[in-house]
Amino acid sequence: MGKVSFISGIVCIALGGILYTTERFIAVFQYGIEVVPVELNGSGSLPSEPNMPAIFDNFFVGLLLFLGLALLAYGIVHTYKNNVPLK
Repeated sequence: MGKVSFISGIVCIALGGILYTTERFIAVFQYGIEVVPVELNGSGSLPSEPNMPAIFDNFFVGLLLFLGLALLAYGIVHTYKNNVPLK
C-alpha cells in the first residue's frame, strides 16, 4: 500500500503541474491573440503583459498538489515503517 500511495502522490503532483502549466500557456496564447491585431492596426492600447493565473486560482491545481503531498508523505511513512524497499 505504501508503494501505491507513493506513486499516486507523484502522479497527482505531476498532474497538478501539467494543469498549471497548461493554464499559463493558454494565458500567453490569449495575450498574443489580443495584442497582435492592436499592433497591426496601430490603434488602441495594449496590455503590458499577460494576465497570468496564480497557482491556487484553479481549485483542482491546489487539490492535486495537497492530495499528492499527503499521499507522498503517507507512502514514505508507511514504507519506512514496514521496512519495505521502494524498488
